Amino acid sequence: MALDYGERRIGVALSDPEQLITFPFCTIDTRKTPDLVKEIVGMIKDHDVGVLIVGNPLNDDGTESKKSKEINKFIAMLANHISIPINLWDESYTTKSAIRLLNQANKRLKKNRDKVDQLAASLLLKDYLEHHNEK
Repeated sequence: MALDYGERRIGVALSDPEQLITFPFCTIDTRKTPDLVKEIVGMIKDHDVGVLIVGNPLNDDGTESKKSKEINKFIAMLANHISIPINLWDESYTTKSAIRLLNQANKRLKKNRDKVDQLAASLLLKDYLEHHNEK
C-alpha cells in the first residue's frame, strides 16, 4: 500500500498480491476523518498489507524538504500502531505526472482533485515496486 501524504488529502493506492499491478484505491480527506491513524490501520488490516510506502517529496538535490519533516512525524504516529515495515520513497513529480495523465484523459482537475492524489499514490507504488522487483 502507498500513501501520497498531504495536509488536506491522502491518496491511497494498492497493488495486487503478486505486486505487479498498482491501482488507485481511495482518497482520505484529513479534515473529515476524525481518526486518521485508525482509518489507515483499518485499511492495512482489511487488505492484508505487508509493506507501507509513504511518499517523501525530496528537494531536487536529494535532500529532505520541509514537507519531509511533517511526513516523518506522521510516520512516527503510524509506527506506534502497526507492525509492518514503513518505507519512505521519493515522490518527486508524481503529482505532476498524475495531473498530466488526467489532462490526457480530458478530466477536469477541479472535479478530480481526489483522483490526482490516488493516482499519485499509484505512480509512487508502481515506481517502488519496479525498483524492488528488479533485484
